[in-house]
Amino acid sequence: MIDFPEVPGYPKETLKKVQGRLLEMAKSICSILEKNDIPYMLALGTLLGAVRHQGFIPWDDDFDIFIFDDVYEDAIKCLRKELPSNLFLEDDLSEPLYFHAWAHVKDLCSEVENEAYPHDGVYAHKGLSVDLYRAQQIEKKDLSDYINEQNKIYIERRKSKGLISDKEYNDRMFKLNENIRLSEKEKCVDTTKIYGFLTDYKCKFMYVSDIFPLKKYVFEDAKFYGPADAKSVLKKRYGNFMDFPPFEKRIRHYSHVNIYF
Repeated sequence: MIDFPEVPGYPKETLKKVQGRLLEMAKSICSILEKNDIPYMLALGTLLGAVRHQGFIPWDDDFDIFIFDDVYEDAIKCLRKELPSNLFLEDDLSEPLYFHAWAHVKDLCSEVENEAYPHDGVYAHKGLSVDLYRAQQIEKKDLSDYINEQNKIYIERRKSKGLISDKEYNDRMFKLNENIRLSEKEKCVDTTKIYGFLTDYKCKFMYVSDIFPLKKYVFEDAKFYGPADAKSVLKKRYGNFMDFPPFEKRIRHYSHVNIYF
């Protein structure tokens, strides 16, 4: 059995319920996408779980999906229209204070707390969340410009909604301008096609050649689409991805969860 730290007020029995609820949410989301011929793929730790565990990483309590930029808006429209009544499509049209660069699907039958990301608590819906990350196809030489521009939009959005102070805004913009200055010195000319994406607002990408054709991966009692070469994608993101992190780094996303069903 793979061990991981206990979280006060969030026992391991609750974690299993959380994973079960997230799996049901993912099944609903992906069935809608597949019905409407909208390609998607498992992302980040969820993809790692599929490859290493054929399901959730034992201590993980979130679910990540990539949707490609050319079909992203179509996906959001379909989900907004077709999600079951216990799920909520959260984005800048449905949440006045929305500041993320990607949409979420929220569970209406749960409530979470996240001490590591307290700013997420400003949203009206507090339930379990599935991230719908946007994968933008660009040339590798344009990745830094893409990330810097998206960071600027993010900072401006949070400032316009009153979610950061003038000092934090100025500090963030100063750091961003430093990053822009450094990236100008390191400009490359590589025209390889990649997918850039935003999670924690650092330079992240996947090679297009590793993604297609998509194929299905076993995840718990379901199958979801993932990249053609998951090992290449995961190695670039995590290094020796089959190795387990040390005990103290086996961290859950949430600090407290209530499930009402």
